[in-house]
Amino acid sequence: MDTQAKKRNMNLDILRITACFFIVLAHVSSVGCEAFSITSINWKAAHMFNSLGHSGTILFLFISGSLLLSREYHFNTKKFFLGNFLTLLVAYIGWLIIYHVVGFIQRGDFSPASLHDAVLNIIYGNASYHFWYIPMLLGIYLLLPIFRAVSLSGNRNVAYLVILFLTIGVLFPTLFLFEFPYKYLLSSVVNRIPFTLINHYAGYFFMGYLLSLLLERKSIPKPKVIGILFVVTGIVGALLGDWFLSKRDGFNSGAMNTLFTLSLCMTATGVYLFVCSIQLKENCSAFSILARVSGYTFGIYMIHPIILNIVNELSVNTGDFPTLITVPLNTVIVFLGSLFITFLLSLIPGVRRWLLFLHSAKS
Repeated sequence: MDTQAKKRNMNLDILRITACFFIVLAHVSSVGCEAFSITSINWKAAHMFNSLGHSGTILFLFISGSLLLSREYHFNTKKFFLGNFLTLLVAYIGWLIIYHVVGFIQRGDFSPASLHDAVLNIIYGNASYHFWYIPMLLGIYLLLPIFRAVSLSGNRNVAYLVILFLTIGVLFPTLFLFEFPYKYLLSSVVNRIPFTLINHYAGYFFMGYLLSLLLERKSIPKPKVIGILFVVTGIVGALLGDWFLSKRDGFNSGAMNTLFTLSLCMTATGVYLFVCSIQLKENCSAFSILARVSGYTFGIYMIHPIILNIVNELSVNTGDFPTLITVPLNTVIVFLGSLFITFLLSLIPGVRRWLLFLHSAKS
């Protein structure tokens, strides 16, 4: 492996860890976004943490796209579907079962009716608020041969697809949150055209690949500076937008922190540009640690809501403490707790692959 590949892999390891930490941050801060008044400092702090946190989902898609659509990625259809796809599917089903077993223990209800409901919920895929990501990723995996055909056909096709996605899937949904002249005329035209594939998660998948190409070719001047500007603009824009929407609608809005808004897209893009532009030492001693923690991120993602519930139950009343302190502190506790449990689970051979998605060619 050459030096450039080492640097790139380490950057992506850092980015994967960052994305996972951000997702925990989003779930920790979400309560404050709903509970506090929009005029309070606590709401503003919680909202800004939430904006940064929700960018983690987009970052994961960026990472997957930059790896799986790359020309350097040796894609073998049979190996991929018997490896990545099958392992992820088994892990998904396994975690569905685990969450319902945990639910049984918490409720203390082992009646036949409860077991019947659990089986139905497993079939329906109902377990926890974060499970939606896995079926979505499985769908992208199913379409990967087609997506790779697009990426290999030429960078102009990828750029066209990303521009179309940013326009139809990100810019217009953001604009339609607000009132402006001829809004309903424009929205009726846009909504009439079935852009289902373009304005969905696959757009971020392709966008990650395009960003990696632009950075590799040094086509973005001062990417760290632009990255910081994007992050600040995205977070502040989301804060001001939701403050305005909350005042207008009479309840706390989180619309600007949904995945298909310009503010969140800018935040995620800024983080990607900044982290992937960091110059890392060729033989950094922390590389092996970063690589290992990066490998645990799937397990951290899957288990962290359980740890978060435990932390919330054990926490004393934190209403008198500022959100600027409680949210980062609880996020670190939940992340490290999830990391520790994932490490313990990784010591079990079968669990490593089939529940933690380790030792497969994962993205």
